[in-house]
Amino acid sequence: MHSIITTAVRSCVGFVAFGAVCTTASGTWAAGWSSDRSAAIVLDTLFQDHAVLQRDRVVPVRGSAAPGEKISVAFGSIRVEAVAGADGRFSVDLPPMAASLEPRELVVSGASGEARAKDLLVGEVWFCSGQSNMEWKIDGSNEADRAKEMAARLPIRSFKAPHVTSNMPKSAVEGSWRVATAQTVGGFTAVGYWFGVDLARAFDLEVPIGLVDISWGGTRIEPWIPLDCMAKSDFKNAADGLAASIAQFRAIKPEDKAQAVAAENKRYLAARGQYWDKVIGDELNGRGAWTTPEKSTGFPAEWGTTKLPAFFPATDPALATFDGFVWYTRAFTVPAEMASKPCILKLPAIDDCDRVLVDGVEVGSTIGDWNTPRSYALPNGLAAGEHRMTITVLDMSGEGGFAQGAMQLVVDGSKTPIALDGNWNWRKGGKVPGVAFPRVNDLNREPGTDAGEPAAIYNAMMAPCISFPVRGTIWYQGESNAGEHDNYRKLLPLLMNSWREKSGNPDMAWGIVQLAGFMPFAENEPAQGGWALLREAQFRGAAEAKGGMISATDIGEAGDIHPKKKREVGDRLSAWARNTVYGEKGVQWKGPELSKASRSGAKVVCEFDNAAGLGVRGDRVLGGFAVAGADGKFVWATTKLDGNQVVLEAAGVADPVEVAYAWQNNPQWANLVNGAGLPAVPFRVKVAQ
Repeated sequence: MHSIITTAVRSCVGFVAFGAVCTTASGTWAAGWSSDRSAAIVLDTLFQDHAVLQRDRVVPVRGSAAPGEKISVAFGSIRVEAVAGADGRFSVDLPPMAASLEPRELVVSGASGEARAKDLLVGEVWFCSGQSNMEWKIDGSNEADRAKEMAARLPIRSFKAPHVTSNMPKSAVEGSWRVATAQTVGGFTAVGYWFGVDLARAFDLEVPIGLVDISWGGTRIEPWIPLDCMAKSDFKNAADGLAASIAQFRAIKPEDKAQAVAAENKRYLAARGQYWDKVIGDELNGRGAWTTPEKSTGFPAEWGTTKLPAFFPATDPALATFDGFVWYTRAFTVPAEMASKPCILKLPAIDDCDRVLVDGVEVGSTIGDWNTPRSYALPNGLAAGEHRMTITVLDMSGEGGFAQGAMQLVVDGSKTPIALDGNWNWRKGGKVPGVAFPRVNDLNREPGTDAGEPAAIYNAMMAPCISFPVRGTIWYQGESNAGEHDNYRKLLPLLMNSWREKSGNPDMAWGIVQLAGFMPFAENEPAQGGWALLREAQFRGAAEAKGGMISATDIGEAGDIHPKKKREVGDRLSAWARNTVYGEKGVQWKGPELSKASRSGAKVVCEFDNAAGLGVRGDRVLGGFAVAGADGKFVWATTKLDGNQVVLEAAGVADPVEVAYAWQNNPQWANLVNGAGLPAVPFRVKVAQ
C-alpha cells in the first residue's frame, strides 16, 4: 500500500543532530533495562536473563552507573573492572570465550548497586532483521507443529525487540530473551528459527544459538540505515531536507503551534489541489474522451472487463507493477421511486487518488488518501433511468486500485441501496506523472519519528543492539521497496556496510534473501519489471558488499506476499553460513548462476556456474526462459538441457539479442535447479553475438 508520508520521505533523508523522541504504540518509554529496576547500575539491552554471548570474540559489557563509579564485572570465573565515564556510561570487556552450554550469571556491581543477568550461555549470535517475512512467526508458518515438537531439544534462544522509532540513536530498547520451548517457539521468527535449527545441528547441538530478532513488517530499507552513513552517500542531498524539517519544527514556539498547524494544512491542501489539477489535466489532455466512454470510439471493444472492488493485479496481472492511471466505467439504473432524491455514493478506500464522474460530471475526488473509504454527496439526486459512472484512479506507488468494501449509491429514504459492485469496464491510462506529490509537514510530530522515515527504526531498535557482538546478519526485506530498484541497488550495500561500521565489526557476515515469487502468474509477459528488477538489485547489491544471497523465487505464493514455507529459507541461509562463515566447503548453498549467454544461429546457449547436477524441479518441462530479438519483445523459449548448458530457441525470433530467465514477479514456470535442489538465480542479459 502507498502512503503519503512514504512518498514524502523518499526525498527527505538526513542526518539528525538534535534531541530525540522515542515512540511506541503505547506511548513514550524510558530507556534502560536492569534485572533490578531499583538499582543505579543498569545493563544495556541484550545483557538480560537467558542471553547468548558470542563465542571467540571480545564481549563488551555495557551499561550505566554513577559518573566515575568503579565497576566490577563477574562472569563465571572471569573478573574484570572499569570506571564509568563522566556521563555514567561504562564498557567492560570480557575476553574471548569458547562455546558453552553451562549456564552462568553475569554480575555487575559498584558502590551504587548491582545488576544481574542469569542463565547466560556462550555460542553463535545472529541478527535477524527486515520486514514481515523475517518477522513472520512460527505459528503462522506451515511446519509449526514440527518446530514446537523439537524446540526443547535445541539450544536456541531468541530476543525480540518491540516496534519503536526515534530521530536520535538510543542506548536501550525494551524486549527480552526467550528460551526455545514448545510453549515459546511459536512466537519466534520462523526464518530465524529454522536457520538456527540447521546451525545447531551442524554443531552437534553443542553450540548455543542466539537469534536477535529486530524486524518490522511493511518497512522500507531506508529506516534501517544510520543517518550519518546516509549523509555520506549518494543520498546526501536528501539528508539536508530532513535536517531542515527538524530545524523548522523546533523553531516553532508553543504559543504559535496552532496557528502554524492551520497555516501548514492550508498550504498542503492548496499544493495538493495544484498537483491534482496538473496531473489530471495532463491525463485528460490525452484521454479526455474517456470521461464519457460510451460516446468515444473504441468503446467497449477496446475496454476490458473486470469485477470491482479489486486491486489492479486482479484486473490484469500486468498492472501489478504499473504506477499510473486506470479508468473504470459502468452503467447503472435509478428506479423511478428513487429519482431526484438526495443520495450518497459510497466507495471503499482507493489507492491512491480518484475522480468520479456521473454522466460526465464530476461528483467527487480524493487526492492521496489511500486508506480512507470514499463518500460523495449528490444532493439533487439523479433522474430515473440509466446513468454511467466513470472512475479515474491514479496509483502513485506500490499496489493500486480498490480495497474491499461497499460500492453503492445510498438514496435518501430508501432502505435498499443501488449496488455498484460487480462487472465494470476498464482501460489503462497514462503512467504516473513525473510530478512530485506535495509533502505534508505534521507539526504535531517531530520529523524523523515515523516508521517510514530514514533511520527512524535503526535509531530506536538497532542502535541499542549494534555493539552486541554477533557473527552476522540475515536479512529478508525488499517488498516495500519494489519499483525502486535503482535506489535499492545502492541502499542495500549501504545498509550492510553501515552496520559493520557501527558495530565495529568489519567482518560482519550478511545473508540476503532474494524475494519469493508473488502476484498472479503473467503468462503473456515473459519478461516483466517490478519484483524482477528488485531481485536483480538484491543480487548486485549483496555481491558489492561481499554478502551472500539465497534465492526464494521458487517458494512463493501467487496470492500471499507471506509464503508459509519458511523452513526452506532458513535452511538455505544456514547452508550459506555453514559454507562461507564456518568453513564447511562441502555444503552447497548457491543455485545455478548464468556465466555466459551466446548465440548459435537462431539458438541461444546459456552456460551456468554452480551447475553440478543441473536439472528440473518437479515433473514439468524446463521453463521460465524467454528470448527477444531487436524489437525487444520477449517470447517464451523451448529448452534443452545439455550438461551445464541450456539451449534455447523461440518461434519467430531468428536473430536473438536478449535472454531472460525467471524475470517476472511470480516466475511460476522457472524450474531450473542444480543437484542440491537450489533454484537458478533470475537474469536478463544481452546475448553475446
